[in-house]
Parts: sequence; C-alpha cells; structure tokens
Amino acid sequence: MDAEHVKGRLMARFHELTMREAALEKHLRGADGRNEQDFSDRVAFTEMDEVIEKLDDDARNEIRSIRSALNRLESGTYGSCETCGEDIAAKRLEILPHVLQCVRCAG
Repeated sequence: MDAEHVKGRLMARFHELTMREAALEKHLRGADGRNEQDFSDRVAFTEMDEVIEKLDDDARNEIRSIRSALNRLESGTYGSCETCGEDIAAKRLEILPHVLQCVRCAG
C-alpha cells in the first residue's frame, strides 16, 4: 500500500465532497438564485430539497469517514478493521479507501 497514493485519493474525494456540500448548503438556504414564483414552484423545490438534504447527509458521513481514514494513515493503523483488527483486503481499500471494516465485519 502506497500511503501517499491513498492520501491523495482521500484528499481529492474530500475536496470534491466539501465543494458539493457547500453548493448543497447554498441551495438549501435559497442563496443559489432560485426564484420561487408560485405555489407549484415552491412545492417542486420542497420535494427536491428533501432529496438534497439526504445527499448532504450522505456527503457529511463520507467526509467524516475520510477524516477518520486520514487519521488512521497518520497513526499507522490504516487498513486494519476497526471491529476485529484484521487487515482489510487491498481490493476493498482500493474501491473504498475510507472503509472502516473488513468484509466479514461489515456484513
């Protein structure tokens, strides 16, 4: 495992998510220039906002996971399952570099 490569991937994803989160927050505050002229517009935006709030929650959860993974990289515990302590498969870490558990414990 190349720690610098993993750190680079985690930081790129962190940046992507923080930019998305900022845009979602701006939209949810109504600061993105949307213009709700009539009742049907307000209803449509309310329905979309429910989906956007879920996306925002998902982004925040992934950001927390990435921060945790970066901390594990710094402490030398990256790649170990937080539940059982066994190594997490390299393929799993390649796909989900911020994952906390091995396949067995996650299932």
